[in-house]
Amino acid sequence: MNPLSCRPLTSLTTCTQVLLCCFLSLFVAANAWADSERVEVKTLADLQTTLSQQSIIRGDFTQTRTMEMFDQPLLSQGSFLLDKANGLLWNQATPFPVHLILTDNKLSQRFGEQPAQVITDKENPMAFYFSHIFLSVFHGDTQKLTEQFALDFSPSDANTSWALSLTPKHAPMNAVFERIILQGKSDIERIELKEIRGDSTLIEFSNFNHQPQRLTDDEAQQFQL
Repeated sequence: MNPLSCRPLTSLTTCTQVLLCCFLSLFVAANAWADSERVEVKTLADLQTTLSQQSIIRGDFTQTRTMEMFDQPLLSQGSFLLDKANGLLWNQATPFPVHLILTDNKLSQRFGEQPAQVITDKENPMAFYFSHIFLSVFHGDTQKLTEQFALDFSPSDANTSWALSLTPKHAPMNAVFERIILQGKSDIERIELKEIRGDSTLIEFSNFNHQPQRLTDDEAQQFQL
């Protein structure tokens, strides 16, 4: 029931997984650049500038999934590694282990010691449609992002976080999400996805580490799907 870990790879779930992963990918460069420079993000252009920086980021996450069918939210925690050149490693530790790997054209998900489930962009093009939209921002192409979303940016200063609210304009995004909100300072600190049906997902990030700026042998091997 957790969009990154607790359900099979259905079409909608997979699209949500890839969307979350791509938002992380979208801001990995911003994290490293802002962390070193400690700049204030005053405009969307300031934020955009950071997206061209090469970087690797490691950290922890806490994800809270709120669903109308349950009285209590679903909580999961773990760690992640994001490498712009290779993709995302997403390791859920609690309430049970889940290992997710996203590359440019493959998505692998393994529950505990079970065999991994792998899909490709050819098998599920809709899921990777989201990936291509957001990864294009790395090349300075914001046109695809603005084609899909109405953007509302709130700048940061020394005491407040910046925030970027994305409201989908067209299908299939507007059939699933009401709004997507990103917030951060020197690192992106939270992503919130509000769905049309009333459910929501909040991911909060902590313990960021930008070193070493290369993959270990084990990390690199995991991307070889």
